[in-house]
Amino acid sequence: IGQFALTAKVTLAGNLTSFWLTTVYGPADDASKDAFLAELARTAPPPSEPWLINGDFNLIYKARDKNNQNLNRRLMGRFRTAIDGAGLRQI
Repeated sequence: IGQFALTAKVTLAGNLTSFWLTTVYGPADDASKDAFLAELARTAPPPSEPWLINGDFNLIYKARDKNNQNLNRRLMGRFRTAIDGAGLRQI
C-alpha cells in the first residue's frame, strides 16, 4: 500500500498463473507527480514477473492523448521514461 497505489500478487486458481496487479490514482497536482513516479518505480516487481497496472495516472503518455494543447512536456517525458524503464506497454 502506497500513497498513490495499491499492489497485490494475484494467482489464478484455475492454472496457478501469478502476476502483480497495481491500481493507481495519480495526483492531479503537478507538485506531487514526481513522488508518484518514484513510488511506481519502487513498486515494480522483478523484471521476470508479469505486472499489470490500471487506474488513473493523471499523466499524459503522448500528446495526442490530450484534448487540448496545454501540455507539460517535462512531465510527459518523465512519465514515458518511467513506463519504459519498468518494461510496461499500453494495452
